Amino acid sequence: MRLVGWALVAAATTVVGTTAWVVVRPRTTTPAVRVERPAPPRTPGPVTPRPKPPTVASEGTPDATTPQPPPELPHEIRLPPGPGGGGEIVLTTCKRDAECSPWERCNGGFCVDGEHNCEKDDDCGAAARCEQSTCLPGVRSCGDGRACPESDQLCMFGACVATAGECLLDVDCGASNERRCVFGRCVEGGRDCLRDADCAAGKRCQFNRCTEGTRQCMVDRDCGGERRCEMGRCATGKRECERDLDCEGEARCEFGRCLGGARHCWKDGDCPGGTRCEVGACLSGDRECVVDAGCPSGARCVLGRCNAGS
Repeated sequence: MRLVGWALVAAATTVVGTTAWVVVRPRTTTPAVRVERPAPPRTPGPVTPRPKPPTVASEGTPDATTPQPPPELPHEIRLPPGPGGGGEIVLTTCKRDAECSPWERCNGGFCVDGEHNCEKDDDCGAAARCEQSTCLPGVRSCGDGRACPESDQLCMFGACVATAGECLLDVDCGASNERRCVFGRCVEGGRDCLRDADCAAGKRCQFNRCTEGTRQCMVDRDCGGERRCEMGRCATGKRECERDLDCEGEARCEFGRCLGGARHCWKDGDCPGGTRCEVGACLSGDRECVVDAGCPSGARCVLGRCNAGS
């Protein structure tokens, strides 16, 4: 940098406030000349908003902007004992079979007795059907839009079952918990249990009542050999049928076996006075029971009559 009549010794630029100073010092003792010039204008840049700190919810208070998961059910729900002398009913909640005991499956959000070996009928083979995640013997005769052929039959677990036609649900038998619906018939006594674990040792849950005798089976294959599973007990003889049409000629299907003779009745009302309908035939004597729980202690219900010691 050169100035006429001046020798440049040092040059410095200092910004003070908004004024720029350029100082040029000559070799002589002449006072320095101060040249003042305006500073270049400042162009404002984009304004970036200062981020707000994240909202921190206080302990125990969820953030209103964060979606919350649905409330979890307690793992166990305890109900008081039923009127028939059963123990406290304990419902175990679940989302999958793995959350239940090995001998249970998850159905409807609760652990229930039984296996989980199917999702649909095709998983069970040609001679069985899938009901509540368990393969049951016999092809499906109702459900999935198929109705039972008789008006007084109910579709239960994919099979048509003869009923008395009195009820479909417990509430059809009265508002109190003193009667319940079993196969379309109102029977005395409310519900004691939902599964075997609700009953005392040595008893099983049969038609929602605690019945003497532990459960031997859930499906036919639990019995093995030439036996079948009927109402939790192993019966002699393989299953032959699920409905009358599975039997030849005029034989009828009762408890998985083809019995000789055509069916004479479906319910007690089909028989003359003083008789009852059992296994498709009219038998003498009025009905005393439907299940063992309807008999005095130590007696069993056999074909509608209470038999002591049988």
